[in-house]
Amino acid sequence: MSYDPRTVETQASFPRTATGLLAIIATLLIVFMLRESVWVTGTLALAFFAALAVWPIDHWIQELVPAPLRWLGHAAALSIMLLVFFAFSAGLLYVVQQVAEGLTRYQEPLLALIQRVGRWVQFTGVEEGGAESSARLAERLIEPVIAVATTVMQSVWSLGGILTLLYFLVWLMLLEAPSFTAKLTAVASRHDDATLRQIIEATATRFRRYLVVRTVMGLATAALYVLWLWWWGLDFLLVWGLLAFMLNYIPTVGSIVAGALPVGLAFLQRDPASAVIIGAGLLLIEQFIGNYVDPKLQGRQLSISPFVVLAALMFWTWVWGLLGAILAVPMTLVITIAFSRIDALRPIALALSNAEDMEELKDVTAP
Repeated sequence: MSYDPRTVETQASFPRTATGLLAIIATLLIVFMLRESVWVTGTLALAFFAALAVWPIDHWIQELVPAPLRWLGHAAALSIMLLVFFAFSAGLLYVVQQVAEGLTRYQEPLLALIQRVGRWVQFTGVEEGGAESSARLAERLIEPVIAVATTVMQSVWSLGGILTLLYFLVWLMLLEAPSFTAKLTAVASRHDDATLRQIIEATATRFRRYLVVRTVMGLATAALYVLWLWWWGLDFLLVWGLLAFMLNYIPTVGSIVAGALPVGLAFLQRDPASAVIIGAGLLLIEQFIGNYVDPKLQGRQLSISPFVVLAALMFWTWVWGLLGAILAVPMTLVITIAFSRIDALRPIALALSNAEDMEELKDVTAP
């Protein structure tokens, strides 16, 4: 029987092709499952990251108090978590309420702006006696915004059930943390492989660093926004400051929305030239925070490529909605760190990160 190397090569490539196809099918099934089970999987993911964020507080207090009082660590961690969620909910309600009320007050300036634009570019076709059509257009522009604001307010009020579930999930995760760590240690010692534990430790470290950096950047951005807009005498300073801070946790799109809304108000409250200058100032603030403050705070940490951040934001928003937008970067961090521990998937982790080679990827994903 003659030996044909092409036959052997074809037979060897078939398992690789089949494995690749199975991986693609499995990925699609996982994505479909995540999207269809958003209430379960999204809530579990949020609880996981919330537990990672508050666990150091829990652990620190438990180290300080006697064994019978270690429940104080859980109580303190859960109280801080609830305080943060309620503060964000209250801030969001305040912003939406102020925007909805302010739109009715600025209906006349919006009408005047539409008429000016209509005369310049014939957008509305207003010639003579077109004030009525401009008014209808102004109402049509305001009505969707008010409808969205009302929907957001109703959604915030309906978060009570989710927060209750989230509270118990985080509580159980904190209770199980010591035994879970022991189980990981036992598995790692048995199989001489601590990959899973390294992934969790690296994820926890990078996620807490990410939270600290985003919080500091959000506070700095909000303070600079308020100072700049106060200088120009714009209304709703507290609203713009809160928006700049809260939307800072949603990458890319959050900063665009936080900057576009006050600029839109500037076109209604001031002349176009001043509005353009205000917008340019806000853009400079974003560039300063993003290109100077962020690298200083991040240091030599795992960072995600800007293109990957935008793609992840689109993907996770499609999968989990607003919750996905908030968790887009943390979920991408988890995937990058996990893939960096698997030889076959390490090139994907390198592509997702800002690391330039495998050695740098290994350093920035270390626990």
